[in-house]
Amino acid sequence: MPTFHDLRIRRRELLDELEQMEATVAELTAMLDGIAEPIPAEFAEHYEHRAWLQRQQAGVLVILSETERALLEFGADDWDEV
Repeated sequence: MPTFHDLRIRRRELLDELEQMEATVAELTAMLDGIAEPIPAEFAEHYEHRAWLQRQQAGVLVILSETERALLEFGADDWDEV
């Protein structure tokens, strides 16, 4: 079973990963905004990459939720300050 310290580290890693994904999705979205249907071939890969990243984000959110649930079991209120 992971320790409280291990869970805090994992939570921070997940939050950092999520932040990076969100930034990349925002960049791709800004680039793809205004592109009309049908999607030009040169942008199809960007659309696919953004969709893949969004699925990865959902997975990270699930793991983050499970990590935070495990942290709650330790009974601490402020996970970053302990």
